[in-house]
Amino acid sequence: MNLHPCTAMMLAALAAAGCATRTYDTRRAARPPELLPARRLRPVVAVMEFENQSAFAGQWKLGGGMADLLITELLKTGRFVVLERQHLDDALGELLRQGRSLFRAEGRAAHGRLKNARYVLRGVITDFTVTGDASGWFRGAATGLRLGGSNARVSLNLRITDVETGEVVDSVRADGTARAGFFGGVVDYRQLAFGGDAFFQTPLGRATEAAIRQAVARILDRLPVEYWQPRVADIVDGAIFVNGGQNVGLTAGMEFLVREPGRPVTDPLTGDVIDVVAGRTLGRIRLTEIRPTSSVAVPVEGAGFSRGALLEALPPPRP
Repeated sequence: MNLHPCTAMMLAALAAAGCATRTYDTRRAARPPELLPARRLRPVVAVMEFENQSAFAGQWKLGGGMADLLITELLKTGRFVVLERQHLDDALGELLRQGRSLFRAEGRAAHGRLKNARYVLRGVITDFTVTGDASGWFRGAATGLRLGGSNARVSLNLRITDVETGEVVDSVRADGTARAGFFGGVVDYRQLAFGGDAFFQTPLGRATEAAIRQAVARILDRLPVEYWQPRVADIVDGAIFVNGGQNVGLTAGMEFLVREPGRPVTDPLTGDVIDVVAGRTLGRIRLTEIRPTSSVAVPVEGAGFSRGALLEALPPPRP
């Protein structure tokens, strides 16, 4: 069927608009709550063992070793909650053993407390080479050491996947290079442990470290920023507990509007959340006690408050 040029242009515009449909996350705040200090949430990430697609075929287990280095560097930033999924079976095994009748109940770890990852980091090693190497592990003539030293290069590709949707949020590439000058590149890598102190003194170790640090910096730059959002955490004997205290800058006397969680609106074709309808207003509460990570409030007006209700900070009353 032939379409009129104007009709074809209109359909193309509608298709482009459909591709740009905005999606929403009903569970997390994409912007800081108004009238409150902005506090970023630490994303929970799981690091998987790297896949080695480089030409390196030595005795080092690059996949697990590179994942360990990435975990260490992520933890150094203090901006991630890191789950090491490759060793999760060990933790699960211990939990199952503690649940048996052979073990005493005192000191037993609680079930149902393992954290869920929001993002999974999967890495691929695409380059792990040294030119002018004398050990025989890498391509390149040993005479290169005498002529101009050795050069090391490490390249990584990482994919950031949203666990809930399975979508690849972003991908990052990181590269590290290092050079040993004249007479300074004689290294027998076969005698070194990957990730050890001596390894990081070599050109290959310095290149690995540079690539890992660059990867972490780019992951920080690409991960969606999420902010803490005040909510009702629990209600015990009439006391309303809020999911934040001194750690998020709350003070006694602050008042909050209490709302039911918003209702998501989904696209009937794709199932994507395209908007959120604000929940019904339930009332108002006032903070009376501020604790390190929680606060206690009393109702000022309204009723029917429950765990998970959204809180909107109200401006302080005018003097």
